[in-house]
Amino acid sequence: MSQRVPRWQGALIVSLAVSLLAVTLGAPALFMLAVVPLGYVLVGVASAGPPETLAIERSLDVERPRPGQPVRVTLAVTNHGDRVLPDVRIVDGVPESVPVTSGTPAFATAVRPDETVTHEYELLPPRGEYHFDEPQIRTRNLSSSALDTLELEADGTASLTCETLLDSFSIRDQTIQFVGRAPTDEGGSGIEFYAAREYRHGDPINRIDWHRLARTGELATIEHRVERAVTMVFLVDDRTGVHLDSISGGPDSFDLTMYAASRGLLASLDDGNRTGFAMLEDDTWIDPGAGTDVRRRVDDAVEEASAGSGSGKVIADGGRLAVDLEKRLPRNAQVVFCTPLTDQTAVDLVEQLRLRGRTVTVVSPDMTTGVSETETTPGASVAALERRNRVDAVRSVGSVVVDWDLSEQLSVELVQALRLAANRQ
Repeated sequence: MSQRVPRWQGALIVSLAVSLLAVTLGAPALFMLAVVPLGYVLVGVASAGPPETLAIERSLDVERPRPGQPVRVTLAVTNHGDRVLPDVRIVDGVPESVPVTSGTPAFATAVRPDETVTHEYELLPPRGEYHFDEPQIRTRNLSSSALDTLELEADGTASLTCETLLDSFSIRDQTIQFVGRAPTDEGGSGIEFYAAREYRHGDPINRIDWHRLARTGELATIEHRVERAVTMVFLVDDRTGVHLDSISGGPDSFDLTMYAASRGLLASLDDGNRTGFAMLEDDTWIDPGAGTDVRRRVDDAVEEASAGSGSGKVIADGGRLAVDLEKRLPRNAQVVFCTPLTDQTAVDLVEQLRLRGRTVTVVSPDMTTGVSETETTPGASVAALERRNRVDAVRSVGSVVVDWDLSEQLSVELVQALRLAANRQ
């Protein structure tokens, strides 16, 4: 849509006033003064409007980001015409609930013929699927006397998805293989060498120590360390009122705890462990098992909980929660508790589970940190100190805590903590 901007009316009024004064006073010399403002008027009228020769393309550096992972958006503006566009102003259609953490989606530029100008900014999307609106584009001619408001569809990417649920990750994701079968102190069939013993009739030929036979003439059988699949239950703290928004925008603590549980659960299933899943307030419980059926059931349960169809039961205290869990937990099952540790109830739950002999690993996103640099307020400092005391309390009862600084990758610490937990089976 093109329109003329009444930019030079003042010059036209001045020109007419001076001309009228020249006629009234009979002073032809005054007509020369009217020529200057009249020249501005003629330039504005003669200037051509901006041509509609623009094309715009949007691209993302990652279309399916992890929670807390910034997404860089690049807009490429190309002038396919043969005239310079001296004033092009663009505002990208950022989804309403997605914060911009770096740069700005609005910019102005000039574009020469056949030139492509790029502009970048960063988003930090919460969990969910988002669609970009069409960018708003306005161009002006050189004298700014005419402008076009363009309605262009951006080529390239029009949506992004930030998922923390199970269908976000491949079962064969090799970047987070942190859950394995726990080694034991028993000999038998396996992979790691355990001991050599005297040969017994019926021992498999492939386990005979042929080097010892050649060296000493004695038959011996090699035993490997037996590996047993551990049983893990990933417990997500979904209680109302305990979750916090990120101080730098993006996923809240529920999204992040769900993300950690999803990564751990899938890797555990992939490694052959018996794996279960539970949520506190929603009362979701999936018995530990193996295979794709467990993944499907967990996925369905999480989708149902996200839709708000949970029981919404009232949480009493950590001791009551521990008693309820003990009624369901299999013998020797480990608990991986994913919680932001924002209240004492979470600490009490861990302490009560430890008193009952459970191995508990706590994975906790630190919501007092951010993925980008932000100014620390006094309130945030107090919250950080209170959370640090809760982390220390959990560690004091013998639990491993993965204290997740949101500016760092989760994987490395989680790998070490869960391997340690598996070895304590």
